[in-house]
Amino acid sequence: MFPEQVKRLGIIGPFGDPVSQLLEDYPEDADRSYLWVTDPASAAELVDAFVVLSQSHALTHLPEIIAMGLPCAVILRRAESMGQISQAEESISLLADSLDLSESETVDLFAITPEAASAIQTLTERPIKTLPPLHQITGEKPTVAIRRDDPVISFSVTNKNGERETRHAELNVYNWVRLRRLATLIAADPRDLDMEDIVTFSRGVAGVAAPAVRGGPPTMVVVVPNGIGLGHVTRMMSIGMELRKARGYRVIFWCFSRAAAIVQAAGFEVVLRQTFGHIDAHPPDWRWWERVEFAKLLRDVRPDIVSYDGGSFDRFLINAMRTPGCGKNAVLWVRRGMMSAGTPESVLNPEQFSDLVLEPGDLAVEVDKGPTRVGRAEYQGFCESLVVPSVTLRPYLNSYSRAEARKRLGLKRWGRYCLMSLGGAFGNWDELLWTVTENARKNGVTLVWAQSPLSPPPDSSKADTVIRQIYPLGPYLSAFDGVISATGYNSFHELLINYDKPVLLAPTNLDRIDDQIARASYAGDQGWCDVLHPTRPEDFPDIIARFMRMLKKRETVDTRPKEFLPQTEMVQELDALVKRYRN
Repeated sequence: MFPEQVKRLGIIGPFGDPVSQLLEDYPEDADRSYLWVTDPASAAELVDAFVVLSQSHALTHLPEIIAMGLPCAVILRRAESMGQISQAEESISLLADSLDLSESETVDLFAITPEAASAIQTLTERPIKTLPPLHQITGEKPTVAIRRDDPVISFSVTNKNGERETRHAELNVYNWVRLRRLATLIAADPRDLDMEDIVTFSRGVAGVAAPAVRGGPPTMVVVVPNGIGLGHVTRMMSIGMELRKARGYRVIFWCFSRAAAIVQAAGFEVVLRQTFGHIDAHPPDWRWWERVEFAKLLRDVRPDIVSYDGGSFDRFLINAMRTPGCGKNAVLWVRRGMMSAGTPESVLNPEQFSDLVLEPGDLAVEVDKGPTRVGRAEYQGFCESLVVPSVTLRPYLNSYSRAEARKRLGLKRWGRYCLMSLGGAFGNWDELLWTVTENARKNGVTLVWAQSPLSPPPDSSKADTVIRQIYPLGPYLSAFDGVISATGYNSFHELLINYDKPVLLAPTNLDRIDDQIARASYAGDQGWCDVLHPTRPEDFPDIIARFMRMLKKRETVDTRPKEFLPQTEMVQELDALVKRYRN
């Protein structure tokens, strides 16, 4: 469409137009940038050429486009319905006549397909070119019929059990350069000539050369929300460390979390962002700007995978990936299980955005009654699901010996210590403090409060209160004779796999948190730990007293799982996603 020296394309037309997105699959795309243009004159110094997505947009801006003298490709569109045929033809004829009168030599007219070019050529003597065809993407894919006036697509797939099932998804969540890798597209309404042209173009032509396969190490951009506690950050750092170790991934964090400094200290690249709440911004304005900035990162970095660990995808993220030049990447949703039983199934609907939903395995999965186990998303899209072994940081970190850990924490070598790790998600544990402190004193145990990097230190009037900011906990666990802990996903699995000291779990029943009571109760039933049930505070004194006696005796627990399992299947699945979008 343009010579290779044209590097900066200004696009004029509606955001989300499929043709604008499909341009990314041209071989020359690798060296091009795209700018969305609403005022051509103001973009004169920013672009080398224009692509106008329809004759109506060309007519609107024609005087400016001609006056600027930059190369311009106008993509002529056929009618969307039988009732629009005359209107479409008249606008094409008017544009051609206007160009003839202007004697412009910088504007070329293109049809999307050869069939469209033949039909349009009858309307004007001006030459009509055809967009260069895309390469054909082979492989087994479902066939999806697209109807312009239906926002939801429906199609059939064969699931992992070999059964046929119907899937649904919202069409406007996809970039078409991604969509054509996921499905074979056809038009549901043969009277919509424009849609017929678009889907024909999207299917490509056999024998057309594909763009060169992107080189360099696999790259993943991780979007981390500003969630409660450190769960999102910890899981994604764990996955990032596995991918760096196994395949040499480059991992970049687009980070809204206050824990960004922790991520950077772990050796990851970090782009620090602010939520609209942080900066008191108007949400629609913030989303527009965040979409622009994230799209720029996608265009500059060209990641193979965009991953998200959180409850719902913000619209800025979806729209950034729908921006021209930003669609050739897989989407990974890291979604924990063990949601509360009353959680609505609608929380599963972000599946439609994803190529793969990855669920970190939970030791307590047998008692998981939440929607990830018993529900089904209304919008599943093309996603596959994978449950992997438990995901924590401990397998990727060197653990200190007891003596070294105590030295680093400034603890006495021969004392008895209990770590109090109640996390950043919890506010007030004062009702437990006296009972825990008194029993610790009776048994000669010193309490060490782990201050979350996201929380202020616990209140205490005791001069001898020991407070340490420890993150991650794993390397230092050998310093302690036991742990009293919250029951979030990460703490639970770090303490109950390959750790043999007594553990007392204190689950919360907050609605926004996973089902910690079920998780802790399951572990208690297996004999792995003791549990402070929030609905049974009358049991706390006896449980705490027994726990502190175990620490005094330096007892150990040998019934827990002994090792972290390898993440081979996760790496293989992500390898397949990288291959899908590098082709």
